[in-house]
Amino acid sequence: MDFMKFISSYRGNQHTVRILGISVVCLAVSNCLLAVSLYGHRDAVVLVPPHLGAEVKVVAGRSTESYIRAWGLFLGELVGNISPNNLRFVQDSLDPMISPKVYRQITDILNMQAEQIIADHISITFEPKTVTYEEETGLVFVTGQTQVKGPTGPAKSFIRTYEFLIEMEDFRPMLKWIEMYEGNPRDLKERERISNRTLRDKRKDDRGRTEQQ
Repeated sequence: MDFMKFISSYRGNQHTVRILGISVVCLAVSNCLLAVSLYGHRDAVVLVPPHLGAEVKVVAGRSTESYIRAWGLFLGELVGNISPNNLRFVQDSLDPMISPKVYRQITDILNMQAEQIIADHISITFEPKTVTYEEETGLVFVTGQTQVKGPTGPAKSFIRTYEFLIEMEDFRPMLKWIEMYEGNPRDLKERERISNRTLRDKRKDDRGRTEQQ
């Protein structure tokens, strides 16, 4: 056996083993970093909801303002245009979107409106004029002209606002809150104004009672 060739081959193999060992460690570190990155990553789904011509990104738990506004407009038109003929359709369309936590509360509101429609033999039409989104609360306000028609007499028209809280769950929009009322949106600024006016009225009444005593 050529001893020098053996030594050279042995040293070469050691060098190769060291290189392979370093490569394995580098691959292990990179796999760990990739696993950590994937664990904290949330997939984004691109959707085109009703009334929205452009694509928007939906990440688990949240979405863009334009996406929420589009769903708010869709819900406002759906709930705002109820008649005895389409009542069941509206309820069936909303059922998959209503959060289980508030299902009873929301269905009670819709059923109360439905009972009024059937009892009074009226139909309600709603023409949205504005859709506003309040970032601080996540609420979307759909305001427009409501017209109530009965079997007799003239139609009644007034401004109505539909207030929705829409949140994303498993990339689906879920309705967490609904309220409807006459007039303009009751956003944070409006609610603060109403609260301050109520407080002033209370203080005024308290002073009046004190002076009478």
